[in-house]
Amino acid sequence: MRLLVLGGTQLLGSAVVRTALDSGWDVTTLTRGRHGTPPPSVDARFGDRTTSEGLDALGDDEWDVCIDTSGFVPSVVGLGARRLAGRVGRYVFVSTVNVYPDWPDKPLGPDSRVSDCPPDAGPDDGDYGYLKSGCERAVLEAFPSSTTINRSGLIFGPQDNIARVSWWVQRVAAGGEVLAPGRADQPIALIDSRDMATWMLTAPPGVFNVNSRPGTQTFGSLLSTAREVTGSDARFTWVDDQALVDAGVEPWSELPLWLPDAGHAWDMDVSGAYETGLRIRPLAESLADVWGWVREHGLPTGEGAERATEQEKRLTRSREREILRNL
Repeated sequence: MRLLVLGGTQLLGSAVVRTALDSGWDVTTLTRGRHGTPPPSVDARFGDRTTSEGLDALGDDEWDVCIDTSGFVPSVVGLGARRLAGRVGRYVFVSTVNVYPDWPDKPLGPDSRVSDCPPDAGPDDGDYGYLKSGCERAVLEAFPSSTTINRSGLIFGPQDNIARVSWWVQRVAAGGEVLAPGRADQPIALIDSRDMATWMLTAPPGVFNVNSRPGTQTFGSLLSTAREVTGSDARFTWVDDQALVDAGVEPWSELPLWLPDAGHAWDMDVSGAYETGLRIRPLAESLADVWGWVREHGLPTGEGAERATEQEKRLTRSREREILRNL
């Protein structure tokens, strides 16, 4: 099988490339070359997908599957999708649960209301989730019957360039008293990039929410499993949501994954993905591999850190100690 990956050097893209190679696929990537290079066995093409000239790097080749891990602007996604129409058997677009304007206030199913962004919208025409809905429409216009829409939840794994789950693994590994936000039984839902990659290679056309099953993971299980795989002596002090809000802690950025009054943030119908082959590896296996990556590479910084401004706000150890002293 022949695979084209738009992207291919960061968290999800690199997982797709490695998984496909391990499964015997012939892999081509299109990247700008800013975040490293794919493995030597990959047919690595270099070009800026935002321009027709950049897409010329694809030539006239054909592929069985295209997995688009780097599409964020409808007009850009449409440009590439039109160029590939008739040359790709199935187009997989990595979207997001943020396309649902009622998230996180209501539970999500694949038929929940979606933002109505036009397929030719530009980068300044809306926020992340709104533009992603336009990207979906742009792909569907070019591939009306052979598109797989992956409305993904929170992706993590080795080579995590956003440093949410990996930040917690590193903090727990450091040991001592750890400020744990909210409640230990607060549900969360995470998906290993490699499990998502495996599913996308063979998923059928359609629209799917893709994440772990609701109710199978909690904040407490995340932290306790991180302690187990790192062998640390961490002690968790669970701090009430309101106490953290009163202390001025910024949800999600200062404490990754923490959402006070989370509502239905982690409540989505993912049955369609599981019915079509999605399988999730044990959390301990994922976190052990994340810990191995962090020990070797550290957390991302500079150009390697996606959403760097968010990461710059992470809770410092001194602020953590101050909050715990004032409880």
